[in-house]
Amino acid sequence: MNIKTFTYTDFKENIIHTIDNRPYSLHLIVLPEDVELVLYQHWHDEIEIFYLEKGEVDFIIEEKHIHIKEGEAILIPPNLLHMALNTYKKKIIFHAFLFSPVLFTEAYSNSYYNRFVQPMKHNGRPYIYHFTHKSKWHNNFIILLKQIFKYYNQANIDLWELELHGLLYQLWNLYYTNYMITVDLSSSYHILYNKLKNSIEYIHEHYNSDMTLEELAKQSGLCKGTFCRYFKNLNGETPFTYIVRYRIRKSCEVLLNTDMKITDVASQCGFSNISYYNRAFLKYMKCRPSVYRKRYQG
Repeated sequence: MNIKTFTYTDFKENIIHTIDNRPYSLHLIVLPEDVELVLYQHWHDEIEIFYLEKGEVDFIIEEKHIHIKEGEAILIPPNLLHMALNTYKKKIIFHAFLFSPVLFTEAYSNSYYNRFVQPMKHNGRPYIYHFTHKSKWHNNFIILLKQIFKYYNQANIDLWELELHGLLYQLWNLYYTNYMITVDLSSSYHILYNKLKNSIEYIHEHYNSDMTLEELAKQSGLCKGTFCRYFKNLNGETPFTYIVRYRIRKSCEVLLNTDMKITDVASQCGFSNISYYNRAFLKYMKCRPSVYRKRYQG
């Protein structure tokens, strides 16, 4: 499978997830035992809920590894790099529901939207959630999800669209009230992002260069201490960790899209020390750069 067929060079998926121009899509995929790659490595703007009907799958979402068993589901926030592997060589049947957060703005004011969905935009990793059958609300969530998947490939969307929206709001209410509100993060996401936007954009533009805290804080007109505090509240990690993670992601692009030597890849992506690059890559991607390239290139 060629990753370039499905994603842009930064791994953003170039498939548009819509049904008749509605901001969501439903998928049913069946894979034989000998197919290793269940989901190619990618990210997208939509929230994704994956349900495994048959088989076992290992998900890699950023640096997290999550094992999904038959009958379980996983919620993947937007903008997170993820892939899934058929490690156990079983037949795979899965469903996926992808929807834009804009769906919630149709029913709620902006203040409620910020409360229910917006936190995922800036720091999605804490909101990844694995649904098993360990609690009643997990079971209820999966029941609602399976009802949504009944609309897969059905014509006459006008006849069932409102029912799908109603099921989605019930499903999201379960997730929000049982898990999302328990995540201890600042509620002022849009305020923090507006304060730090210039610094974040500066990191993305200059990730392969040396950067100091003073330099980054200056982009947002803040002192170092305030900048570091705001940055961690928004992104869930320090500026240094964010930069290293971003450099690793960019190096993945280079590894899969070029034949450049690994030492040159490291240097191009801001790592002056190849040993440190190898350690950081292993930490976040759970394998060495050479193994990653061999496993996923093409």
